[in-house]
Amino acid sequence: MPDGDEWEYAARGGLVNQSFPNGNSLSMESGNYNKSGKQGTVPVGSYAPNGFGLHDMLGNVLEWVSDRYGAEYYRKSPVENPLGPTAGRFRVVRGGGWKSGPGCVAVFHRNALPANWVDFNVGFRCVRSSSTPAEDFPESP
Repeated sequence: MPDGDEWEYAARGGLVNQSFPNGNSLSMESGNYNKSGKQGTVPVGSYAPNGFGLHDMLGNVLEWVSDRYGAEYYRKSPVENPLGPTAGRFRVVRGGGWKSGPGCVAVFHRNALPANWVDFNVGFRCVRSSSTPAEDFPESP
C-alpha cells in the first residue's frame, strides 16, 4: 500500500494546488461519490483517468494507506515528509467512497478508521516501485 503522501501525489496526477484529480471543479463525471447518481461501486475505469493515467482516485471506495492516524499529529509535524504517528489503533483512508460527499473526495482529505475495519465502502490500492528516476516525475506539491 502507498503511504498518505504517495497516495496524494498519485491522486493529483501531476496537478498542484488543485482539490480534485481533474482540477478544482467537481462534477458527476469526476468520479463515483454521493452526487454522481450511483448507488454502489462501479467497475474500475468507469471514469476518465487522471494525469498519470490512474483511475478512480476520487470516490468508488475509500482506500487504506499505510499511515497511522493521529488527530493532532499534522499540527505539530515536520512540514516536509511527515512520517505520521508511530503507534495508534486507527489507520488513514483516502479518496472517499461512493457514499462520500464532495469534501471527503478532495485529494488532500484524510479520514481514519480502526485498523481492523471491514466494510463494503473500503478497499486498497496496490503500488510498486518505479524504475523511472525521480527527476523524470513532476514535482510533488
